[in-house]
Amino acid sequence: MTEDLNKRNKQEWIESAAVLKAEPYEIAGALFDCADCDLLSRAEVEQRLDAYLHPVKEAPASTPVKPEVPQVKKAKEETPNDNSKG
Repeated sequence: MTEDLNKRNKQEWIESAAVLKAEPYEIAGALFDCADCDLLSRAEVEQRLDAYLHPVKEAPASTPVKPEVPQVKKAKEETPNDNSKG
């Protein structure tokens, strides 16, 4: 029951953004997919805020990921340098 008392709705979290040391627009962005009436705990909001501010970079779906192949250097073949005209 105590846990329910510590939950707030989306608008209340946006208005109290300073508690999380964030800007209201950052909280709004982090909670964009939550319904206005959803009750969220501080831990849930902090987790969403962290994910919003520090997204994981993923490779675009259209670009295939190429595995790294070690480069093998070929030995140069020596060719005679004959610049003499004769």
